[in-house]
Amino acid sequence: MKFNIGVIPGDGIGREIVPAAVTVLEEVGRHYKHNFNLRYGLIAGAAMDKGLPPLPPETLDMCRKSDAVLFGAAGDPKYDFLGAKVLPNSGLYQLRRELELSTDLRPAKYLATIAHRTSFRPEILKGVDLVILRHFACTLSRGRKKTWQNSRGRQAQDRLVCSEREIRSTLGFAFRFAQSRRRKLMLVCQYSNLATSHLWREIAGEIAPEYPDVELGVMAPDNCAMQLIRNPAGFDVIVGDNRSTMGMLNNQAAMLMGSLGMAPSATLNPGKVRGVSKGGSLLWGFGFYEPIHGSAPSHAGKNEANPIATIMSLALLLRHSLALDREAKAIERAVDTVLKTYRTYDLMEPGKTKVGTREMGELVAAAL
Repeated sequence: MKFNIGVIPGDGIGREIVPAAVTVLEEVGRHYKHNFNLRYGLIAGAAMDKGLPPLPPETLDMCRKSDAVLFGAAGDPKYDFLGAKVLPNSGLYQLRRELELSTDLRPAKYLATIAHRTSFRPEILKGVDLVILRHFACTLSRGRKKTWQNSRGRQAQDRLVCSEREIRSTLGFAFRFAQSRRRKLMLVCQYSNLATSHLWREIAGEIAPEYPDVELGVMAPDNCAMQLIRNPAGFDVIVGDNRSTMGMLNNQAAMLMGSLGMAPSATLNPGKVRGVSKGGSLLWGFGFYEPIHGSAPSHAGKNEANPIATIMSLALLLRHSLALDREAKAIERAVDTVLKTYRTYDLMEPGKTKVGTREMGELVAAAL
């Protein structure tokens, strides 16, 4: 089969971890007889370095003509100190808006191979297989900001506005995604004192009868944070109303896998779900796939960054955008096999062999 895949390394370690994942993708193509037509684009600091805007029109056009996009990271600290009116990350935000990608999906799963490398007791981690959904559209970053000064000193205000249409779209997707998994959905919101959170809870209650096979729960963010430490295996799908809160919970969940370098993600349009694959996975067509860790400039250019989050993002791409469940599972098995012997710096422990970014990609490709 033939697929068009957009590839955007971006900034920092993105220029190393994405090539490592591409090595794996090319091996998948050879082994399973697929033709992956790779199209490359610039964004953020990498584009600005060439005198281009953070999101060049060519990159946006390339994404629109792709079946899915594999992305590295955005952000270059040198532009933070140059007084630039436009920052590199604005290119990524603009791309999400243009492609109508409003929901971010971030899984965290127990891996027995590295259970002893995490901050948790292995018995706490056993059975962990959860996904956190973050909604990008209804956030403080879209609200009206205001600052002023009076007799009490400097004052600041942010306005958060959520629409029923956005909430219904995200929650509808969350219910459907839970249906394709273990049928448990937890809504995380501060419903006791925020009007926006109360609206999320109200709409979730209205939608729930449409999905009688899904168990719906509601939990405050602080309680969710505690339960992610106390009993993470009790969660299946977690959806929240606040991007900032869910970002913190997401990073906490990533540490269940020992490192941010292990955590993949997918960004999608929740209103464009196509159905369910033969393997039982939810299909949403076009998606934007990336690791959650950012550009990590202090590790860039050293061939030391962990590419597994990017490689696992590639597995999500194959499963949910291309309906290639078998190939996605093969990548996941290969990663588990390699981690039994080889590690990047962030996962090192006695008795393992330390390897770099490029070598890890080659090892996973060979393990296929």
